[in-house]
Amino acid sequence: MKVDNPKIKVLILWGIVLCSFIVFWICHVYISNYQTFVAPQNYLVRAKHYLQEGQKEKALQEIEWGVNTFKPVSSEVLAFLMKIKKDNMDENGYKELEKKYQVSMLLEKCNYSENLQFDTKILDASEFSFPLLSKTTQSSVLSLWKLLTRRTLRCMQDTNLSVSQIFNFLYYSGGVFYINSNIGNTGFAIDNDILVVSEGSAEGSGAQIWFQGNNYAGNRRGFYVLILTPPPCKVFRADRFDIWESRNDALKMEQFLEEVPEGYIGVFAVADDASENMTDKLEQNLLSFGFSKKTYIKGEKRIFGYGYAFAGIGVKGANEGTALQNWAEYNPSQNRIPIAICCVLHGRDK
Repeated sequence: MKVDNPKIKVLILWGIVLCSFIVFWICHVYISNYQTFVAPQNYLVRAKHYLQEGQKEKALQEIEWGVNTFKPVSSEVLAFLMKIKKDNMDENGYKELEKKYQVSMLLEKCNYSENLQFDTKILDASEFSFPLLSKTTQSSVLSLWKLLTRRTLRCMQDTNLSVSQIFNFLYYSGGVFYINSNIGNTGFAIDNDILVVSEGSAEGSGAQIWFQGNNYAGNRRGFYVLILTPPPCKVFRADRFDIWESRNDALKMEQFLEEVPEGYIGVFAVADDASENMTDKLEQNLLSFGFSKKTYIKGEKRIFGYGYAFAGIGVKGANEGTALQNWAEYNPSQNRIPIAICCVLHGRDK
């Protein structure tokens, strides 16, 4: 049927335009929601969805993957993990998870208050049985804690903790520990204790690498590196590279790491930022110490991103993914300094 009325033609045209817009809008909303759902960092969204669908195992798998990938872990994530594991976990395991939740809550409150009341009794024991430490290491732990609370964890400045309580706090706050002298799963071991702290973002107070009573890092921005010989461990080389400031420093660090002999131990800590001029070659050189790309930056797997904290202990020539590493995301919208801690403990010789 031929339509000659101009008004009807206009109405039909606008109808086509409106239908096209509605179809476009529906497609846009669907695609946006799908992209949000599948984005790696939105693992909690997916876990909640799977739980609502009755897929508890899938929800648990999703949340545990996210906990190991995106750090620091928020109290909301830990609360969800407690919810779905409560009926399938032994009492001691659940108490350990609850302690992590309580410490996470404290750290979140710590960003907005400089003096918090905290029941230190929850730090009296943990699932780890830390080895007996030398007086030198105990002194290093106390110095580490003093530096950490001076600026970043100011809410804990007036809280008196023993060395074992400090270790437990660092563990519950996301620290990674190996307490049997082994450097991760590299197949190599140490004969002394190594303590590493990294604080990302410009608001952090720097980095710490404690070995034999000395701190080989500091509060200047950059990537701190300590190279140790195989046991008996001695300092081979130590340096700092301000990769944020200079691509030339990134090239120097490439050369520095290439010259490290196989089997030598590499200890790394970022202060502020060490990603701005990161090169592919430098990243590969870091992977040669047994590290791996375990987190996501804009959907792409990387070792760490802008302003991230990163702490690691590896061995030159170790298989990728076997070294000890820890990291924490920097989020400018949050009033939180990212902290990454890792330690290998040998303990006091008998």
